[in-house]
Amino acid sequence: AAEVAARLITPGNTNKQVSEGVKAVGDAYGVQAVAGTVMHQMKRYVIDASKVIMLREEGEQKAEECTFEANEVYAVDVAMSTGEGKPRDMDTRTTVYKRNVDRTYNLKMKASRAMFSEISKKFPTLPFSLRSLEDERQAKLGVRELVQHELIAPYPVLHERADDHVVHVKFTVLLLPSGTTKITGMSLPEGMAVSEDKTLPEDIQTLLATENKKKKKSKKKKATGDA
Repeated sequence: AAEVAARLITPGNTNKQVSEGVKAVGDAYGVQAVAGTVMHQMKRYVIDASKVIMLREEGEQKAEECTFEANEVYAVDVAMSTGEGKPRDMDTRTTVYKRNVDRTYNLKMKASRAMFSEISKKFPTLPFSLRSLEDERQAKLGVRELVQHELIAPYPVLHERADDHVVHVKFTVLLLPSGTTKITGMSLPEGMAVSEDKTLPEDIQTLLATENKKKKKSKKKKATGDA
């Protein structure tokens, strides 16, 4: 599903095509895309830019249709579940947060002010873990006030049902003139995702057989005669 998404994120295609491609793979293998998973366009210091791709569209969870353009960057984020694909928040404590740059508030607690000052200097736009802060104990005291006033946003820990399995794959792609190029993430071992009793639709098989990046034509060097 992740490889299908990567091949569909190409100039001229739309985010709807990616969602439909992932759904086709899920239907073929009898698994569900995890609801709430979103792929974002990325820019410098921004990991959640305006263009988004919903992994699973249903009800009110739909993204405004957009068209991919050359020289854009996207995070391919695919999570598939053998269950319903509707994970739940079980009140498990998270330690990963991200600053809301458009929110301000005069904090009351000294620990909160110290924590927010450090976040503003070290992690002004990107996510961070509490253990990355200089005084983790102080951070645990101050984090509640920061979340309460929406100065930082938590990344919740979500749970599927006990007997369900979830696979999560994430990497970054660049939309270059030579083709879509994967720049982060690991490649799956060959044959790992092959199932003897499941068959992908022909159009998806054809898509997976194509190369993302166009091969560069080798330039022939001019022969130079001996002086």
